[in-house]
Amino acid sequence: MSTSPHTSTLRLRFQELNTETSRDAATLAAQGKRATVWRLVLSPFGAFLQSYLVQKQWRNGIAGLVEAMFAAYAVFVRYAKLWEIHYAIGTSPPPP
Repeated sequence: MSTSPHTSTLRLRFQELNTETSRDAATLAAQGKRATVWRLVLSPFGAFLQSYLVQKQWRNGIAGLVEAMFAAYAVFVRYAKLWEIHYAIGTSPPPP
């Protein structure tokens, strides 16, 4: 995210997340990537562990927990949008 978590509101961060995940999902789709159940489930969990444990967000208490959960949510939304590109939009039947 371009804005520091300490100078940003959650509302602003969610707006940024929406823009960034849409861009990232489009990039992944252009690269031929697909969203799978495993990516929807495991990638956010991995992002949480990376942020909370490896980047030691646990030392920041509740703020660190929120940061780690936000990181996981961002990954989930990215892959959900990628799924939407391929399955929800790409395979909808033509209008009658």
